[in-house]
This record gives sequence, structure tokens and C-alpha cells, in this order.
Amino acid sequence: MNLIEASLRFPTVLFSIGLGIALIYWVCVLLGALDIDLFGGDANIDIAGAGKGLGDAITSGKGGAEALKGAKLDADGGDGGLWAGLGLARVPITISVSVIFLVCWAISLLAMHYLPGVIGTGSWVAPAILPATLIVGLPISGLLVRPLGGVFELREGKSNRDYVGHTCTITTGNVDDGFGQATIEDGGTVLVIPVRCDRAGALARNDKALIIDFDTERQAYVVEPAADVLPAVKTERETERETA
Repeated sequence: MNLIEASLRFPTVLFSIGLGIALIYWVCVLLGALDIDLFGGDANIDIAGAGKGLGDAITSGKGGAEALKGAKLDADGGDGGLWAGLGLARVPITISVSVIFLVCWAISLLAMHYLPGVIGTGSWVAPAILPATLIVGLPISGLLVRPLGGVFELREGKSNRDYVGHTCTITTGNVDDGFGQATIEDGGTVLVIPVRCDRAGALARNDKALIIDFDTERQAYVVEPAADVLPAVKTERETERETA
């Protein structure tokens, strides 16, 4: 018996159909991601355009992130139940279902090939293999997709107000209510931020400043000299004055 004939036998045929649908879906996703127009620029039917919408679920960008967020079950919320418990909710549902079809298809194919020679060819064998395949295939699928969970985890960036209370270093010659820049370290990354100080002349280059607020109208951080707010902090300018 060849592979095609075996794939069309019950219950393997059920997983073969699902695997075929999953394959068509991922081909459309690939065409959409590569932006391939199979019928040329003047054709009315653009398969790549149709697949591009599906590809948003796994491609970058705001639309893709929102699609991914909607396609992914919440593994931490407790609503996923068995699905989340098996680890299948850690990735988009399209990936989980595709892996399930592939794993169950392989298990069913092997079971229908080897089990009849071991336990006989009774009429009950094929119907019994179907639930057994699901019972074995779901945990295996969960183990296979679990390492991919970190790739599809959505992380939200920090907001402007998350930096309030941090110190920064002034990089411009002076800071007033309409001008000024500074640098701030965030996990090893140095960010350049706009800063404003209502006390003109209170801050100069290389001074340490404390971020006390974010002004949405000016789209800048409001800062004050760190030495005034945190007495233990001395700016380089004050240290030079003391040593002079």
C-alpha cells in the first residue's frame, strides 16, 4: 500500500484533509509575505494580495501584531483550559492546529499500518485509532510548539511616564523651558530624550537631572537638577568647583 492510499483510509483521511487545508493556508501566507503576484500586474486576481491578509498574523508591524494577538489564546488567563495546559496556547492558533494535523496524521498513518498486524483487523480498530491518535497527538504537539512560545510573545514598550523618577545626563549647553536634550540609560541602551526645565540656567552640559514629569504639550520631559532633589548626587560641574 502506497502513501497516498494509506492517507485516504479512515481515520487518516480526516487528518489528511486538515493537513491539506493547513498547507494551502501556509502557501497563501508565504505568497503574501513575499508579495508575489502570480498573474502579473494587470490581472484582476492577485493571490498574493489575498494571502497578504493571512500573512499579517506572522509578519511584523502594528497590523501583524494585532492579528497575532487576536489569533493567540491567552495562556495565562485560565480561559484556555486544556488547550493552554498542553502548551498549545503559547503560539498562534494557526500554528498549533497545523502541528496537530501533522502529528496526528503521522501517528494515524503508522497506527493503521502496524496495529492491525498486532491486534487484528476487526471493524473496531479504525474507530478506536481515531480517539487514541488525538489523545497521543495533542500532548506531543504541545511539546513541539512550546519552544516557539518566546518567538511569538508580545512585549509592550515602555511609555513616556515610565521614565519619571529616573536620572538623566544633560547633553546640551543649557536647558530652559523650550530647549534641551539629555541621555538616559535603559537596560544598557542609551536613549536621547528632549528635556525642559522651567529654571533657565539651572542645568548645563554633563549635569545630572531628575525626571519629574512628562509634558504632553511640549512632548518633553520636565527635569530638575538632581543635586537639588537628591542631595547625595553631585554634578560634574559642582565637583570641578570643589576641587578648583
